[in-house]
Amino acid sequence: MMLTFRARKVASLMVLLSLVAACSREQHDWRSAEAADTLEGYSQFLERHPDSELVRQARTRVAQLSEDREWQHASSKDTVDAYKQFLTQSPNSKWAQEARIRIQNFSLSGLPQTPAPPAPPQASPVPAPTVAATTPFYSGYGIQLGAFTSESAANNEWRQLTTRFGSDLGGLSAHVVPADTSTGRVFRLQAQVADESRARALCDVLRKQSQACVPVLPH
Repeated sequence: MMLTFRARKVASLMVLLSLVAACSREQHDWRSAEAADTLEGYSQFLERHPDSELVRQARTRVAQLSEDREWQHASSKDTVDAYKQFLTQSPNSKWAQEARIRIQNFSLSGLPQTPAPPAPPQASPVPAPTVAATTPFYSGYGIQLGAFTSESAANNEWRQLTTRFGSDLGGLSAHVVPADTSTGRVFRLQAQVADESRARALCDVLRKQSQACVPVLPH
């Protein structure tokens, strides 16, 4: 009888020690996963501890990291198709609005994508076009410099651009145009110029300085 009692006690102690050891391993593996903060780390934790109370947290982080990896992939390709594919896979992602904005910036122009007619031969080089402080008239043509998630972001971008390209954008005023597109609501940053040829010439100058710019038709 005494041996049976002792055997039970020893068995209970062994079970308790086993549970403590398992708990210790789980906590150790969780801390390791958090420290690494990678898809592989959390996936390994889920494989080792499928019944853990931390499974939900691990799965949430796996989903976030997967989404971030997909966004990095789309950003590295930097194409309309890549961003559209990202939105198809993760329509509610924290990056979704940024993807929509980038798609919009790829299709800014309302003008046919044809090159401007060549300028007639000149006896001397033509200086880079600049916008005069006062423009005699407006036809409604303009340039578009980007699309943003808010009006304030567009205005902030305009302040930065006028600092960088003061000689080219001097005399122009920002015009933020809200638009509902197939990819969501955006705020287009535009500036009105005298005519289509000036819009094309000014965009050529800005693009040579790595600034996105497209002419837009009058609205």
